[in-house]
Order: sequence, then structure tokens, then C-alpha cells
Amino acid sequence: MAKVVYDSVYKRFPDGTEAIKDLSLEIGDGEFVILVGPSGCGKSTALRMCAGLEEISDGQLLIGDKVVNNLTPKERDIAMVFQSYALYPHMTVGENMGFALKLAKVDSDEIDKRVKDAAETLDLTEYVDRKPKALSGGQRQRVAMGRAIVREPQAFLMDEPLSNLDAKLRVAMRAQIAELQNRLGVTTIYVTHDQVEAMTMGDRVAVLKRGELMQVDAPQKLYDNPDNLFVGGFIGSPAMNFAEAEFYKEEGQYKVSVGEGDNPTILNVHDEAIDRYHRVTDYEGKTLAIGMRPEHFFRGNGESTDAPQGMMWTGRRVTLVEQLGAEMLVHFGTSAPPIVTEDMREAVDDPDAFAELERQAREGGQVFTARFDPGDPPKFDSLIDVGFRTEYLHFFDIESGEALR
Repeated sequence: MAKVVYDSVYKRFPDGTEAIKDLSLEIGDGEFVILVGPSGCGKSTALRMCAGLEEISDGQLLIGDKVVNNLTPKERDIAMVFQSYALYPHMTVGENMGFALKLAKVDSDEIDKRVKDAAETLDLTEYVDRKPKALSGGQRQRVAMGRAIVREPQAFLMDEPLSNLDAKLRVAMRAQIAELQNRLGVTTIYVTHDQVEAMTMGDRVAVLKRGELMQVDAPQKLYDNPDNLFVGGFIGSPAMNFAEAEFYKEEGQYKVSVGEGDNPTILNVHDEAIDRYHRVTDYEGKTLAIGMRPEHFFRGNGESTDAPQGMMWTGRRVTLVEQLGAEMLVHFGTSAPPIVTEDMREAVDDPDAFAELERQAREGGQVFTARFDPGDPPKFDSLIDVGFRTEYLHFFDIESGEALR
């Protein structure tokens, strides 16, 4: 095993496009790091540079204490697992798993031992004599994993290995890969566009945007403390709700005014939010961006609420209710102006969804999403009261996108 270090790494293509810009990231010995970001952000390019499949334009890449910029993939002592299983159809499972060792002229008894051990680890023992066509998608992916394991490399590189599997199988394979990596203790870099994979599998998550590293941290810290609008908007499903707001102080109480027209919603800002975002006090009397996670809303009963005064949206029209068994998502209309910066365009990562956000901005409002416990769903087009726990408010500069911490 070995640590992997990207030291101010760049990737420039012949047309001048910079796919990776000044990437500095250290993956510790035995650490499991996830690279995540929207389509075209450079995460697969970063992985391929580590594998030696893409040349490095500038900077250094180290595996262990060795600079590997000019080494061939074979010389780097890494193993890569691809999205497509890339198995040889004419070989058995055992032959596929041991083929790289055979090419390396490893002793046949040692090959048999490693293949047997990997098959037991991956619950593939009964399939070692079968051809890939006789296996399910999940079994084929486990064979691809086994092929990497038997090599006993310094690092595993995984490029969206579960994207070809159905949803139920992906959940099972996520758990298996995470458990396997923990047991083997092999340094692992894992690329995915799936946020659930990113949040549940790795020790740390590195978020990229247009080739730049936006933030790297433990999954929960990344979720709770995004460094900027992009990370806040990209990490989380359903996504964080954002809105323009006026920040001000009245009679010793910090407040935000959200919404246009003569009757904006006024939220009293909890001291805890001010403590977490201490730079927000510099924005008194100014417009900023606020962020609200769906799980921090709560339902009012139309008459009274336990919430402090000034923490409620009253009479909000329900536009959609999604009952998901363990939870319920309620979408409701507001007059809150959405954030339509380039950061948000990248975070949304869906041209149609962003076009809808722009349409809502032109019409002077947007739809928020709240997560509630299941039961007693409101009816479509009915009016509800919705509160927000303002100790969980997030604050960002609209222009720079930076969190005001």
C-alpha cells in the first residue's frame, strides 16, 4: 500500500482546454477517497492520470514516494476497475482473475492461491470455472474486483464501477466494496457521479468543478459545512434550497427577509447560525444567499406552532408530494428569488432543471423542497404552513459563492 499525491497537477488538451487545474490532493496510505462532481468536471481524467492512461501536463503525481509522471501504467503498481467489466469472454472466472499474474510470469501455484483467496473473499468460489456470459452483472463486477485484488497493488483506482448495475444491486455492491476496502486496507480512489455512493462509501470526498478542487472533507462534514454555493448545491439529495435574502438587524435580533413583494417572509436567525457563519455580520443591510436543507423544515398545523415567532412560511401552496415510505418530500411554492449564478448551473448539472430555475426567477419565486416524516400528506394545491429551524441556515456571498464562515 502507498499514499497517492497530486502535487499542483494540470491536464491540458491540444486545443488548450484545461481539464484539470492545479489539483493538489493527498490520499493517505490505506485511505478510501471519492472523486465526485458534475459531468465533465475532470474526475475521470484525474483518475486516468494516476493510472498512466493520460499524460500529466504540469505538476507531479506520486505513488508512495516515487514520482510516476513518466512511468508506464504497468510500472505504477496500481489496479484499475472500469465501468465496463472488460472481462475476456473466452476465459473462465479464475482465468480472468489470474491473467495479469500469468503475464507477469508469477508462479502458477501462487496464482492459484491468490485466485482462490480472492474468490473466497468475493463469494465467487462456486463460479471460478464458469465463463462471464453465465454470470449476472453484479457477479461480473466482482470478478473485475477480484482481478484487481489478486495483483496486490499499491492502490485501487475505480472508475464508476457500479453505474451499469440496477439500483438494488448497486446498494449491495456499495456495501461490499466499502467492506472489502476496509478489510484489505488498500489505498483507493473511486470516481462516481452518484451522490449516495460518494456520501456512504469513502473516508473523504473530493468535489471537483471544471477541473478545480472545490472542497475535500469527510462526507458528513462536507454536507454540514459546504465551503461554497457549488458544494452546498451539488452535495445532497434532495438538493439544498437556495434563495436571495436581505440580512439585517432589528432590536438586537438578526433577521433575513426572503421573498419579493409587499409581504416577504421574515425569519429570525438563530445565534447558532451566526456563530457558524461569523462573517455574515459583515453583510448587515446587504443581499446574500441563504441555504436550507430539506430536513430542517417542519410542518405547522395552520393555527399554532411551537416555533419562535418569525420562522414560518404561512399559506404555501403545495405543488407536489412524494411519499417514499420512510420519508415524505413536499414541494411548495414561495416568492423567494432563486440563485441563478454559474455556480448553481454547475451544481444543478441538468440543463432542463436549470432552465426551470431561470423561469422561476423571471416569475419572481421558486419551489422549495421539504423533507418530513411520512403520514398525513398534504393534498396537491392545498395551502400549508412550513417552518424552518434557522440554527441550520447557511450563508453565502452571491457573487463569489464563498461560505461566510
